[in-house]
Amino acid sequence: MIIKKLNWEYESKYSFYLVDEIESTNTYLKENAKDYNDKTVLIAQRQTKGRGRYNRVWVSEDDCIFSILLKKNGAYHLTAPLALCLALAGFGYDTGIKWPNDIYLQNKKLAGILIEDVYQESFSSAIIGIGLNMSDKMEFNAIGLNTKLSKYEIIDAVMNKLSELNKMDIKDVIELYRKKSIVIGKMVSYHDKLYKAIGVDQNGHLILNNDSTTIHVSSDEIDIKESIR
Repeated sequence: MIIKKLNWEYESKYSFYLVDEIESTNTYLKENAKDYNDKTVLIAQRQTKGRGRYNRVWVSEDDCIFSILLKKNGAYHLTAPLALCLALAGFGYDTGIKWPNDIYLQNKKLAGILIEDVYQESFSSAIIGIGLNMSDKMEFNAIGLNTKLSKYEIIDAVMNKLSELNKMDIKDVIELYRKKSIVIGKMVSYHDKLYKAIGVDQNGHLILNNDSTTIHVSSDEIDIKESIR
């Protein structure tokens, strides 16, 4: 496995690396975080053992696959999906966020985001893994961008938006997230009970309500079923 440092031609002030084939960009950065600086991005041409939520394996041949290493803590479960949505909006795509980190286009999944924290007694770094479909995946009822845009152009736009969002007040981030959410205002199933998603609190937790209770759930607790009504 050869990892090459890229001479980035675009605007983002990050360090970019490219690997032709890797099992998982997230796993690699988690295991080697100490060897890389803050704001490092690893891009894979092919990923053979990518991981989604609940360790689901995802193989990618031609998609936009990259992981971001950040050594400052933040509300990345909000800013990362927002950054992808806002970047794609700049290219004319109207996308929405399904809690916590799936991006949908035309009611089909377009991208998934996996965020993992690394601790060494205390917080050390966060790894944000993004997998964006560049072509349709009919077997998974998933949609792709189907565009002539360069992957690198898209990644650059995402990184710029992420930098902007990470500097914003959390209240403003939450308001932007609400506007892009496809869950808020809908009935969802959580732990086999029906709730209405009514908002996001100041800690970035999803607020669910039914006739008997209101609960606040974090991104690592929620398991919303595919059926959103």
